Amino acid sequence: MKKTLLILAFIGISTLPMMLHAQAQRMLLAEGFTSSTCGPCASQNPAFDALLHANTDKITSIKYHMNWPAPGNDPMYLHNPTDNNARKTYYSINSVPHVYMNGDYFHGVPSQVSQSMIDNYSANPAPFTITMQHRISDDQDSVYVTMLIKAESAVSGSLVAHIAVIEKEIHFTNPPGTNGERDFYNVMKALLPSKNGTSLPDFEANDYVIIETGWELANVYDINQIAAVGFVQDVATKHIHQAANSSTDPIVPVYADDATVKSIGNTIAVNCSGTMHPIATISNYGSDPLTSATVDFLVNGEVIQSVEWTGNLSFLQRAEVDPGMLSFPIAEQNDLTVQISSTNGGDDDYPQNNSDVFSFEESPNVNGSNITLFILLNNAPEETTWELLNSAGEVIQSGGPYTNPGTTVNQPLNVSELGCYEFVMYDAGGNGMCCGDGTGYYGILSDGDPIITGQPFTYEERNQFAYGYVGIPETAAKDLFEIYPNPAADGATLRLSIENTTNASIRVSDLTGRAIVNQDLGELQQGTYDFDQWVNELPQGLYMVTVVAGNQSATKKFMVK
Repeated sequence: MKKTLLILAFIGISTLPMMLHAQAQRMLLAEGFTSSTCGPCASQNPAFDALLHANTDKITSIKYHMNWPAPGNDPMYLHNPTDNNARKTYYSINSVPHVYMNGDYFHGVPSQVSQSMIDNYSANPAPFTITMQHRISDDQDSVYVTMLIKAESAVSGSLVAHIAVIEKEIHFTNPPGTNGERDFYNVMKALLPSKNGTSLPDFEANDYVIIETGWELANVYDINQIAAVGFVQDVATKHIHQAANSSTDPIVPVYADDATVKSIGNTIAVNCSGTMHPIATISNYGSDPLTSATVDFLVNGEVIQSVEWTGNLSFLQRAEVDPGMLSFPIAEQNDLTVQISSTNGGDDDYPQNNSDVFSFEESPNVNGSNITLFILLNNAPEETTWELLNSAGEVIQSGGPYTNPGTTVNQPLNVSELGCYEFVMYDAGGNGMCCGDGTGYYGILSDGDPIITGQPFTYEERNQFAYGYVGIPETAAKDLFEIYPNPAADGATLRLSIENTTNASIRVSDLTGRAIVNQDLGELQQGTYDFDQWVNELPQGLYMVTVVAGNQSATKKFMVK
């Protein structure tokens, strides 16, 4: 199984068109399509490879092997059909040999590529500088690649960074195919983090991005020949802005004091509890050791928690920052922002990469009698497990691992009591349900209607759904009553507006459905009434407040900080 690890920092977003203020020396990329069963490939590849080897300061290459012509048994194709076919489809390749230079500069047969063509194309400066490092793991089973992309001028478009792990030279004693070829160069082994690459933002001059990714080695002939080629391409126009070869030399940091938020984990994509325990991963992008940082956790623009982190991180080392359980009022659409507000006791040299955002939504209210889990298993069902937790955080049901790839699972869920339930899907391989090992999927259904649909994830994905009254839309709440301030820290008031003489009552419940307050107000005359005693006695947390006045009823969420 292919194993990937991707951590990406997006830095500086601009919608400006490309402006040629400063440029870098261009490295061309030749993407060749070939096969060990192709006669013309055997006749054209040697001269083409010799031309590439004579111009290593101007052009690099990636060779994608195809499964035609017959018998279509090229081993270098069979090692990774998915990634080979992805580039074939992208360029609409229907014959071999074929070569694309810089995506849109030239395409045709290799024998048409000349020295003057390489000289002329490479003379055009590039708007990016790219440096890359590859490193083989200590146990010799994986390769790790770091790619630093720095904009020398403003660039915009449908930008994607691609990284191809290559085997620089493969020499067979006996030809592996029918065309007699025995020597192959820059053979693509894997595209990282996947065939789709890594989406990039628009850049302003001096913005930069660091991508860190890795691949578990498979079908490698000589581990000493493993390296990587990276490039930035506009996927809409096919134009390749810049390419680069990797080396074993360390990446040189751009700034001295430069911390970044790499990722936010342990999040809940659909939320009804008004709580979350996120874990932020920060990293040092600077040349100086990162010894302290102030890390703020905000929900919808409000700081919920600040953490004073201390440690000692060298360049590209990372650490987890744990703010504890966060409590917050939920809107229909929400943003959890993690931002670094200070680095090493002062200002960060490059604040553009100091924050990351996780967007989540309010959970649906489920009132159906038949709550079920549907799973379409991918090609690695033994990696798939799941848990269902109740409002108290207790695991009340679990499932997996499974054994039959491509089959479906229909599992009734034990949902009966009112409350906020959390469903957690796990993938031991770290590539979720939908990617890497075939297309899988999961969803939670209420009486056959989907209430939660699985999204791409790595090792786990968490979603919540409210069963019963929890999550009831707050319609009419403002007309009948209001609570202010909300959220409250030092006290709050519930103001009830009665239009006609009627009996009224107040119920306050926590998210398990347990009644905290049940107050019968008796008959109330027309007017406005304020209540604050029970409000000020509530401990920290999220509550559902329901007021019934005659034939009117309204529910409102209330947060005590």
